[in-house]
Amino acid sequence: MPSPLTVKRNDYHAHPKRSDVYTPPGVARFLFGVLDRTQAATVLDPAIGTGRLTDPWYDAGCRIIGCDIVNRRPRCHEFHLGRYEETERLERPDLVLCNPPFNGCEGKRLYPEVFLSHTFALFGETIPLALFTPMGFRLNQRRRSVRWRWLRDSKAKLSSIIALPLDTFPGVEFHAE
Repeated sequence: MPSPLTVKRNDYHAHPKRSDVYTPPGVARFLFGVLDRTQAATVLDPAIGTGRLTDPWYDAGCRIIGCDIVNRRPRCHEFHLGRYEETERLERPDLVLCNPPFNGCEGKRLYPEVFLSHTFALFGETIPLALFTPMGFRLNQRRRSVRWRWLRDSKAKLSSIIALPLDTFPGVEFHAE
C-alpha cells in the first residue's frame, strides 16, 4: 500500500490520452448562445476537425475558416491543411473558436498553450477567442512557471471561465474549461 504522502501521477507518455476528441454539438450550440455573435462575420477554428464547433456559426451565415492536420471535410468556406502553429498568415477573423488537442505536444507545453500563443502572434492579444483547455492549463501553476508569467502578463483579458462536466466529451473524461 502506498504511503499517504505518495502521489500517483499518470505517465502521459506511457499512457497517452486520445487527442482527437470532437466538440459535442450541444456544447457548440451553448457557446453559440452565450457568445456575442453580432460582430462575428468571420470565425476561425484552428483545430476544426469535423467542424462541429463552428456548425452553428456556419448555419447562421458566418464565414468559417478552418485549419487542421487532417481534412475531415468540415463545413467551412476556407480550409488550410497543416499544422496551425506553422501557419504564417491567415485572414484576420472576428472571432476564434478552438478546441485543440490537449496533449501530445513536445515538452511540458500543452497544445492549448501553443494554439493560444500562435493566435496571439498572428492576430494580437486582444482577438476575441473561446478556447477549450484542460483545467491544468490555468491551475496547478508555480510562481516560476513560464506559462503562469505569460498568462499573468498578457494583454489578453479573461472575461469568463466555464467549467465543463468531466463527462462532457463522449468516450473520455477530461477536466476541461
